[in-house]
Amino acid sequence: MDKIRWVLIGILLFLVIAVDFTGKIMSMLADGVLVAGVVTLALPLIKRVK
Repeated sequence: MDKIRWVLIGILLFLVIAVDFTGKIMSMLADGVLVAGVVTLALPLIKRVK
C-alpha cells in the first residue's frame, strides 16, 4: 500500500509541473496571437503615414 501511495504522490507532483508548464506555453502562444493581431491591424496605418 505504501508503494502505491508513493507512486500516486509522484504522479501528482509530475502533473502539477506538467500543468504549470503547459499553462505557460499556452499563455505565450496566446500573447503571440494577440501581438500578431495588433501588428496586422496597425501595419496599414503605419504604411499610410509614410
